[in-house]
Amino acid sequence: MKCGCTSSTDRRVAGLPDRLRPRFFCGLTTTEISSILSSATHRHFPRSSVILERDDPAERLFLLTKGQGRQFAVTRSGRKIILYWLTAGQFFGGVTILSAPSQYLVSTEAEPGSCVLVWDRKTVRELMSRFPVLLDNALSVAVTEHIAWAISARISLMSDDAGGRIANLLLSLACGIGKVCPDGVEIRVGNEDLAAGANVTPFTVSHTLGEWQREGILTKGRGKLFLQRPELLMDSK
Repeated sequence: MKCGCTSSTDRRVAGLPDRLRPRFFCGLTTTEISSILSSATHRHFPRSSVILERDDPAERLFLLTKGQGRQFAVTRSGRKIILYWLTAGQFFGGVTILSAPSQYLVSTEAEPGSCVLVWDRKTVRELMSRFPVLLDNALSVAVTEHIAWAISARISLMSDDAGGRIANLLLSLACGIGKVCPDGVEIRVGNEDLAAGANVTPFTVSHTLGEWQREGILTKGRGKLFLQRPELLMDSK
């Protein structure tokens, strides 16, 4: 397995990558987690892939074990709106756990090289019955991560100008998917994704980032940027 997960002799998932501690498994013993992992299947995505589509029947729950992902919706006019970024250790497709059959609320795509663990709906429901803490953890993640992100994004959309929305998104991404390195906080995101996430045009993103680069707030790279002075970015909101 290319993500760092381990498998048993019968090719079942036996362990997670080192240092990966999903909140979804909080409060469970090592033995209980091993039992849950053994019922999952493993998938690797060598290329950028849409894993699930909005409005499809919610039949599978996913745990991202390596890489990054994005949840998005497409408007009637064909515009792609990015709603949430995913990192290793986060789960998605959570509507699958509901007792009544449902549909996915958003689409989800994975970046090249990403890996996931997958549980079908019947298995997920059985696991929830055996380990009720899983439901508590799922609700906790939904409230403190997904709903909190949605509230913050909505407030920014209604109260900030274009630059403020881009700044707010960059700060959120720095906390969520950013990696500290000698050049600052590395954020792997392109102009198109920032435009979709901040509800602005790619031209506005390019112009705004160019100004911030001249001010020493960040530097731009190919498909990524390095946030060097986040305190100045906060002042620009």
